[in-house]
Amino acid sequence: MSERPGIIPLSVAAGGAPAAAAPVIDAPPPCNVRRAADLSRLLVSGAVLLVAVLLAVVAFARTRRTQQGLLDAATALPPGLRDGVLGAVQVVAVVAPVVAFGVLVARRRGDAILRVVPAAALGALLSWSVTHLAMTRGRPDLWPQVLVGRGALVHAGWPSAAYLAACAAAVVAAGPWLETRLRRTWWTLIVVCAGLSTVAADVVPLEAVAALSVGGLAGSAVLLLAGGPADRPGPQAVADALVACGISLAALWETPSPDRRPGEGVHYGAETTTGARLTVQVLGPEDRNRELFHRLARLAILRHPADTGARTPLTAVEHELLMLVFAGRTGARAAEPVIAYPVARGGALLVTVEHAGRPLSAFAGEEMTDQMLTGVWMSVARLQKHRLAHRALRPEHILVEPDGASRLTAFARAQLGAPPDALGSDIAELLATTATRVGAHRATQCALAGLGPRLLATALPYLQPLALLGPAQREVARYDQARARASGAGDKRRAVRPGGRPSLLHDLSAEVVEATGAEPAPLAHLARFTWRSILGLVGAFLVIHLVLPQFASFPAVVAALRDADWWWVLAALPVTFISQAFSTCLQLGTIPARLPFGPTYEVQFASSFLNRITPNNVGGMALNLRYLQKTGIETGAATASVGLQSLAAAVSNAVLAAWFFAWAGRHHAGVHLRLPAGRYVLPAIALTLAAAGLLGVTPVGRRFLHEKVSPFLRAAGSTVTGVASDPAKLALLVTGALGLPLIQVVGLVLSVRAFGGDLPFAQAGAVYMAARLVANAAPVPGGLGALEAGLIAGLTALGVAAGAATSAVLVYRLLTFWLNVPLGALALRAVQRKGYV
Repeated sequence: MSERPGIIPLSVAAGGAPAAAAPVIDAPPPCNVRRAADLSRLLVSGAVLLVAVLLAVVAFARTRRTQQGLLDAATALPPGLRDGVLGAVQVVAVVAPVVAFGVLVARRRGDAILRVVPAAALGALLSWSVTHLAMTRGRPDLWPQVLVGRGALVHAGWPSAAYLAACAAAVVAAGPWLETRLRRTWWTLIVVCAGLSTVAADVVPLEAVAALSVGGLAGSAVLLLAGGPADRPGPQAVADALVACGISLAALWETPSPDRRPGEGVHYGAETTTGARLTVQVLGPEDRNRELFHRLARLAILRHPADTGARTPLTAVEHELLMLVFAGRTGARAAEPVIAYPVARGGALLVTVEHAGRPLSAFAGEEMTDQMLTGVWMSVARLQKHRLAHRALRPEHILVEPDGASRLTAFARAQLGAPPDALGSDIAELLATTATRVGAHRATQCALAGLGPRLLATALPYLQPLALLGPAQREVARYDQARARASGAGDKRRAVRPGGRPSLLHDLSAEVVEATGAEPAPLAHLARFTWRSILGLVGAFLVIHLVLPQFASFPAVVAALRDADWWWVLAALPVTFISQAFSTCLQLGTIPARLPFGPTYEVQFASSFLNRITPNNVGGMALNLRYLQKTGIETGAATASVGLQSLAAAVSNAVLAAWFFAWAGRHHAGVHLRLPAGRYVLPAIALTLAAAGLLGVTPVGRRFLHEKVSPFLRAAGSTVTGVASDPAKLALLVTGALGLPLIQVVGLVLSVRAFGGDLPFAQAGAVYMAARLVANAAPVPGGLGALEAGLIAGLTALGVAAGAATSAVLVYRLLTFWLNVPLGALALRAVQRKGYV
């Protein structure tokens, strides 16, 4: 092999001589991990089970007919053949689990047994529950009669769906400890037994499918909770592969790193018999499975994900080897490749020359010199010149040598002939991640020195979250959250500015514009779907299925307006605007910080528009949460504010409903309040306790509680405490919560008066609250249709003429519901343009 830049001859690593003795291997004992394959199996099994349950519950009539046809075909077989098949299945169902358990005991797989037993129990329990709660409606009516008088070793009907699910769960749970051939053999036996049971009319076909999916679900859940052995080659297999590819290996040791991300494999250090030191990256099927989730996520989110087409660990390391060779040819300082080679158990390794140094992420901000950062950017400039995108350009993938020189590593996602999106995203990602350590100004100046103004300006359209990979996104988000927390640490009741949340990417854009003299550039359109397109699709669906039928009553509204008293209609017109003022008061009263009234009023109008196209006010709550986050309020505090708004509204509605019904009931005996029974309280408590138990007993759950839940609850508690200790906030909260439903009742009274009705305020309030309770149970935006029906029924029950009641309700909804659509749409565009959301 000839000497060329960027290529290290294999003879240098091998030393030209075979290894004289067995290499010394120093690696930690294997530990259990949570594998991406188990997660993917869990998701697929859950999807199959969901489809089976929906077929049995929703389309039970058609499912029953289909399964009856299959049952008729099975019963048409000779009885002797069916009983013979049933006997064979029962023999296998008895013998196979005993043999499998004996194999695990003989091989001393105690860790596998500790997962098989609970997985089998969980699979049987889940299958029994699903069968008895959901699948019985889809059973053919004649199926129980088919089982009468039949049997082999035992009565017909065994093995049941629960037994099949337990066996499937046991095989899944033992899978990581079994060889591929043995695992496939057990799966074949289970699937064949399930198929033969359906042929013998012993198990309903849909229940057999559900049993297998429940088994996959239960086994995968146990493996995800307890962990299993890593699906990648061990140290001895790595050493054997290094020797097989011609490297005279003397020692091999694992080099763990806290910065290494899942899917990047295991790194080893190696030394040859001649003293050369190498770095060995080992990938297994587990790493490619994790990469699959990454690719699917980017494919769903981005318009042009441009991910590599590597399908196996070997093609992945070969791709990285090629990228390293090309990077060396560009003149950039990158890791020096040696060889890519397959390893046992479907793995592969990539060997590079080891260089002493630390990753850039290990340096504190004050340790990062301008010379060091400028050198990194000079290597990046050479990659940019030759259109080679790194696509994971973060400090943990930059090695800094003792003399301050740097080398780029981790070219697994690199791309030749990269488009502007990938090249610009590289600069944006490295700029953002270094700015979290040294600040926006210094990071920009170092990038300017290494790239020059023209290349640096190309990053402007890509200084946005979507241009960053997941780790960089999270790092920038944590940095902004820390700044927002620090800015509000001194005064919980500080005045906040809409759209004023600290944003590192916004600061970097301003720094780049100032440093390069370039014009501000619009952000590149990277997302496959935007909120506007999603809302457009949802709105179009709702217009077709919900709104268009309502236009059938539009002529009635026009006709009603001709006969209405226009003075009363004009008096009801301000109700919409006053309602949003009360909503604004409710919003202002649920956050300790001082929000400005005007922007918050605009956001409430925009929220009302989203509530018209989303059920149960989900869209409005999401917009309010985003508005509070953009002001710089922590996510936990913002979520607590939105939740407090919903709680205050619910409590005020309950209080007003009780008051209106009690008041109106003294004058009209036909008004009654019936609250729904609390039959769902105990199941909700049981699910909550089960979830709390899982979170408390598992390491992942405890880490989630410590890192996510605890800070969230502290921020939420601080918000509630701040509101409760401020009389002005409490006054705003009570005013908004009570005023919002009361002004709606006023609008209803005025609409009834416009058509000659004379309804007392208390009775109008009772009608409105009763109709609101009915409408809240309907899964349609704004109670569309349900609220109108409830109001008309209530008004006619209280003596209002049917024609006048219908006309009054139509005009009332026109003023309080439909008028919000154009006004709210204009407000939504305005708050988006101003950067409030």
